[in-house]
Amino acid sequence: MKKALVAALAASFLLTTAGSVFAAQPEFDGKIQYQHRFNQVDGVSSDENRLKFVLNGHADAIAKNMNLYFRISAEKLGGSAAQTARSFNGFPGQSWSDTSAVGFFDQFGVEVKNAGWNYKVGRQDAFIGANGLIYDSTYGIGRHIFADGVTVTGKSGVTNISAVALQLDQYNEDDSKLYALAASYKPSKNLTLGATLAKYNKGNGGDVTPDANFWDVNVAYTFNSKLDGYAEYAKSNLDTDNTAYVLGLNYSLDKKNFLWTCYSSVEKFANIHDGMSTTTYDHNREGMWYGFGHTFDKTTSFALYYGDMKKIDPAVGPVPGSKNHKSLRTTVNYKF
Repeated sequence: MKKALVAALAASFLLTTAGSVFAAQPEFDGKIQYQHRFNQVDGVSSDENRLKFVLNGHADAIAKNMNLYFRISAEKLGGSAAQTARSFNGFPGQSWSDTSAVGFFDQFGVEVKNAGWNYKVGRQDAFIGANGLIYDSTYGIGRHIFADGVTVTGKSGVTNISAVALQLDQYNEDDSKLYALAASYKPSKNLTLGATLAKYNKGNGGDVTPDANFWDVNVAYTFNSKLDGYAEYAKSNLDTDNTAYVLGLNYSLDKKNFLWTCYSSVEKFANIHDGMSTTTYDHNREGMWYGFGHTFDKTTSFALYYGDMKKIDPAVGPVPGSKNHKSLRTTVNYKF
């Protein structure tokens, strides 16, 4: 509760002092999300839920084309699973079985726009690979899941380019470092091709992934106004268990309803796993996900999805020795 109080006080300070700190009044947006999960691991069932709150703020400051950004987040966890917090990517303030409400001031920094290029400097999330196959911390909450550093995005001719240089701020403070360079372009209206190079320097803590280099190729194709697909393949320079890939389809039923599915396979050394964050997909697992989404209006949406995954190496990851992992999840999002 102390962390929740700190977050609330920080929000109050920002709101009441914004006029004197920022050149313009800060603007806010955010979301409230509730998710319920019904999980089954080798036939043993459990359920868990999370109420998540995110408040994003940004304000013009310092100079032209430069603004400050910050984020305040909180979550409340519940359910029958002993590993509720970690299954939902719980962070400092939450032990493996702690379900108390916690809050964080977890992202902040400066964004600069100049000549078509964007520079983001500060604490931020990371998304490596066109679909986050190599690394993804965007879904998390907490002070010790994100990273300190710089992200640069822009366009050179017909090629979109992004580069990151980040030091991960994990709970065990082992200071792992992540560098990546990605490029993509559209040879035709419906086709996008891309590639990514990444380097990970392991710190001294509980990282799953040792020092490694990664390369990634990806493609996306729009078949028509209702159907599009994507594929991504990644590989590390480690000797074994070093390959990951995903194939997916999205289908729009109408303006408010859509379906999606994907097959993914991520071997244990094929992506970056820093002990907190990992791939968008399931680390050390292979199998199918199926999803349905409905948009009620511009603020409210609902999602239902089901995963049928198998561990590639049963000895690695949550519930050592388990093989079959199934999960049925429902999510309600409200944006403001």
